[in-house]
Amino acid sequence: MRTLWAASVVSVLCTAAMWVFAVPQLVLSGVVDVGPYFGLMMVLPTLIGLPCAVAGALAGTICAVRQRARNWATNLMALGQVTTVALAVAIVVWALAFASTGWELIALPTSLMIGQIVVAVGLIKAGRPRMPRAVRASS
Repeated sequence: MRTLWAASVVSVLCTAAMWVFAVPQLVLSGVVDVGPYFGLMMVLPTLIGLPCAVAGALAGTICAVRQRARNWATNLMALGQVTTVALAVAIVVWALAFASTGWELIALPTSLMIGQIVVAVGLIKAGRPRMPRAVRASS
């Protein structure tokens, strides 16, 4: 469960950077400019956030199967991570399987931006994980 929480924190932070970069441009001009900061603010967080989302989806699925995810905040984080991975796989299949140019992959950050909204809600509800009392006393 700590793996799910840690992967969720990293992927949500990556998504926050992407939202901060994209939303003002979309509001002001209606287009996200592929300028000098695009790689730093969109591509790099995608390359970090998607593997974290995969790790979170695996950890969340394992927690759900073993019935360790007892509260709805953990289930919400797991659902958001699975949604992120499913959207990313759909975009990659769309870009590679059909007669396309590959420019469809520019939509890949969108999967992270959409799926992590659900994860962020779960993180806010769950808060910081607490250590058991016995572990705190021994350290």
